[in-house]
Amino acid sequence: MKIKLKEFLPKKILPRLLLIFFIPLILTQVLAIYFFYEKHWEKITTRFSNIASNNITLITKDYIDNGFESAENLSRKLNLQLKLIEYDEKIPPINLEQPVPEKIIRTLKSRLNNNFNIYLLEDYIHIIVPINNKKLKFIFPKKYLISETPVIFFLWIILSSLVLSLAAFLFLRIQVRAITRLSNFSNSYGLIKGFKSEGATEIRMAGNAVIRMKRKIKNELNNKIQFLAGISHDLGTLVTRIILQLEIAKKPSDVKRIKNDVNSIQNLLNEYLIFSEKTYFEEKNTKLNVNKTLSDILNEIKTQYKKKNITLKCTKNLTVYLNLNNVNRVFSNLVNNACKYSNKININAKKEDNNFILSVDDNGPGVPKEIRKKIFKPFFKEDKSRNLNKTSAGLGLSIVKDIMKQAGGKIYVEDSELGGARVVTIWPNSN
Repeated sequence: MKIKLKEFLPKKILPRLLLIFFIPLILTQVLAIYFFYEKHWEKITTRFSNIASNNITLITKDYIDNGFESAENLSRKLNLQLKLIEYDEKIPPINLEQPVPEKIIRTLKSRLNNNFNIYLLEDYIHIIVPINNKKLKFIFPKKYLISETPVIFFLWIILSSLVLSLAAFLFLRIQVRAITRLSNFSNSYGLIKGFKSEGATEIRMAGNAVIRMKRKIKNELNNKIQFLAGISHDLGTLVTRIILQLEIAKKPSDVKRIKNDVNSIQNLLNEYLIFSEKTYFEEKNTKLNVNKTLSDILNEIKTQYKKKNITLKCTKNLTVYLNLNNVNRVFSNLVNNACKYSNKININAKKEDNNFILSVDDNGPGVPKEIRKKIFKPFFKEDKSRNLNKTSAGLGLSIVKDIMKQAGGKIYVEDSELGGARVVTIWPNSN
């Protein structure tokens, strides 16, 4: 049975982040303490112990040679106390009150031939050495043999770890809070008001992406609502008119009008289908002869608009790598739209800075500046009455806009030299 590490990990991100932070921190501190103890503290302790051993040896020799008084004076000069005790006086065993570091004991044993007793009492270290029939008690201040550096070092280690841990916890909690808010915002489908992207750069990027996604979803929902409203209005009105015409139809002309309305329904349904499925996003690019491609499309359009003056100007031997159906949709929509409002249309196709530029000019009433952006929205019609003599659902320019956006291109409207409107499309990187 395999044991997976992830089964033992915390489920939430904050404990995981803290774990990632604390494990290296603890390991670093342990290693620092170990190397400090091995390399620094032991050296200092050995040095202090050697000094104490030398002082004990020096004072003992002076006691033997010159007596206790001389030895006592020498001990004062060395900042330690010296007492003379009787041999039969009871001596506390080693480490009676408090433990003396083993390193000090080992060093003293090697220097004093293991002939001594030692114990720690309060802030003083007592070392008793037998001399003839007497015993000398050497009283050292604790700091004389035991360095205070480890205490300071350990305190620094602990305090710095606590400060770092607190700072890390507060920082990580802020980041996790930003992630939690982002998660709640996503789960609520963007309904939380006042949401603001915060946290680290990556978290802010994710937050901004969610906000953009919310806007796209909202726009898609609005388009669907408009889509359904357009279907209901246009088809409902046409069906009603067909029913009325069927009730009063007596002449061939009546039947012809009914057929025209049926064709209008078919055209509307085709437009709705293209818009809803957006299959034009899935199609691939091929090499196109622009002059031939546009001429073939234009010939079909001219059969419908025989009285329109339509001219095509195209760079000789112009080839591009674009999707044929998408070019067909864009070109047909633009030319058909121009034919509805004008009788003279000029089409220009050229290549400029590795971009394919297709523009359609007309001599119609033009497009007011205040609605030039609105005309690319689904179901937008300048004619507020939704004139049913025109078989458009108001989706043609919206489809063109989607195609150009998907291709990474641009589309915009400006004034034409013919007096009407000029619609310009720019297709990028058409080699």
